[in-house]
Formats: sequence, structure tokens, C-alpha cells
Amino acid sequence: MPLVQNRVTKIRQHDERFYLDILSETESGSWVLTLPPILSAHQTELEQLLGKVFSGRPSSKENFALAQQMSMNWCFSKCKQFGKVFEECWSEAV
Repeated sequence: MPLVQNRVTKIRQHDERFYLDILSETESGSWVLTLPPILSAHQTELEQLLGKVFSGRPSSKENFALAQQMSMNWCFSKCKQFGKVFEECWSEAV
């Protein structure tokens, strides 16, 4: 079982780092997207989605966390559209 446990641990660490890197916030409160190369050509689509949902909403930790989750879900979906699993998209970004 150590092999399985090592893989699960690596995936958890891997996903967490990527999750935090997809959408970050500057000191001034601006949101910054960082997508893997395979998805960067479609960044405008994600920006529009986030803009539609969060435009006019107050800046808060909760809204930022929700935006991070939405961004990660969008990445999972896009990777799937390209016939890749999330880990493959991530490995291309490293």
C-alpha cells in the first residue's frame, strides 16, 4: 500500500499547489489568473465567467475562495474537453 499512499499524497500536494496558483490576489486586491499553457489560450473565457459572477459583488475572502474554486472547476472541465486529466494539464505547466 505504500505505493498507493505515495501517489495519493503527491496528488493532494500537487492539486493544492495548482489550486492556489490558478487564481491569486495582489496586495491591491486585483485577481491574477495563472493557467497552464494548454489552457492559457482560453483564459478570456474564464475571465468573462468570473466577471459575470463577481462583477458588482463586494471583495471578500469568501468570494475570492469561491472564485478560486470556480477557476479550478473550469480548469478540470477544460482539461477534460482536451482529453486530458487534470494532472496532465498541471504537468505541462511545471
